Amino acid sequence: MRVLLMILAFILLNPELSHAGRYQSFSLLQTKKNNNNYINVLSEEPIPTNETFTSNELLPKIRDFVDTPEGAIDWKLLGQTKQTPYHYKDEDGMDWEGVLPEFSEELKALDNQEITIKGFMFPLGQEEKQSLFLLGPFPMSCPYHYHVTPNLIIEVHASEKLKFSFDAVTIKGKLELVPRDEEYNVFYRLKDAHFE
Repeated sequence: MRVLLMILAFILLNPELSHAGRYQSFSLLQTKKNNNNYINVLSEEPIPTNETFTSNELLPKIRDFVDTPEGAIDWKLLGQTKQTPYHYKDEDGMDWEGVLPEFSEELKALDNQEITIKGFMFPLGQEEKQSLFLLGPFPMSCPYHYHVTPNLIIEVHASEKLKFSFDAVTIKGKLELVPRDEEYNVFYRLKDAHFE
């Protein structure tokens, strides 16, 4: 936990990385700066380097990276979850900020149901096989931080360790909607997950 707090402090205190503390900028597609201080993305249109993206701007880009297999849920359903910032004090009197989800009725109907979804693994350990990892609609762009909003990340608990892949994977498991997670701001968990 101490290491995680040190990494978070480094990110928030470093001026070049401080944008990561706000609703997490979308650096996933950013490849290189050109002479006009723009970053060339996997398209013809450059995006300014100081641009921060919202879920509404990210959702249309998902299909450029991952498809929705037949019978699987679409990331756009998860991306529709509204995010409400809140503040609280822990038992030591420390002030913290978090984000609360507001799930749609369609998503609430999937709570505790087995679902299938396709996405990219974000490992939480250094091992080749992972039993706990994050899953999202975009490939990882940073080994320390998945630069998307909480409504586009699933915390996956695999039934057995799964081999990490840089390619998109299809995963099946029991979806758990998380109304409040003060430690990691997790909105969704996938339990007893396995590759499909």
